[in-house]
Amino acid sequence: MARILVIDDAPDLAMVMRMLLERAGHEVITAENGRLGLRRFFENRPDLVVLDLQMPGLDGWETLERLRDLSEVPVLIHSGRSPSEDELSRLRPGLDAFKPKPTWGNELTELVDDLLAA
Repeated sequence: MARILVIDDAPDLAMVMRMLLERAGHEVITAENGRLGLRRFFENRPDLVVLDLQMPGLDGWETLERLRDLSEVPVLIHSGRSPSEDELSRLRPGLDAFKPKPTWGNELTELVDDLLAA
């Protein structure tokens, strides 16, 4: 079992991801924005972070940069907005995987398990 932090400002999506990942045996912590996500990261030291890009305040890119200053924890960008090639190349060292929303069921849990095994 892994501890996974889901940072997403869409509560319905975060709840569904939480249910899927908990059903797969993981412990899930959620945060609705980047600032709270960083706080929860410090408090819980997750094994993996699932991160949305478009959030109010501290967006996903800024949150990813701050996470990378602190840790090498695997990060899955899970967003309805596809990053540009420029954004991907600029942050590729910090990005472990990108998957457009929605990603559900076995697809999500298999991707998470692959990142945790790497």
